[in-house]
Amino acid sequence: MTMKERLLALKAEALQELQQVSSSQQLNDLRVKYLGKKGPLTEILRGMGALSAEERPVIGQVANDVRAAIEEVLEAKQAEYQRQETEGRLIFLGMDIQWQKVQRSRRIIITSKR
Repeated sequence: MTMKERLLALKAEALQELQQVSSSQQLNDLRVKYLGKKGPLTEILRGMGALSAEERPVIGQVANDVRAAIEEVLEAKQAEYQRQETEGRLIFLGMDIQWQKVQRSRRIIITSKR
């Protein structure tokens, strides 16, 4: 299996596992598993020194794309878990919540239910 094939298989595996995550803790565990110092992506990147000068930029770009795709899903899921947690706390306090997206960030409008 070539390094490029290993990277693409790693991406598919990580994205599949990320779709099945059901908690913030599982999400963090997968972040460490795939992007941590001892993770498979780091391991593959360490092996790039053995590649020829022509292969390095190509494999480097694929590795960056794989990392970016995994990080994008991780960040989206983490934002969703944070939103759910905040919403749950505010509902517990008896607040009415409306979520609005504003220029790639989130703004919360909270009104009392009185």
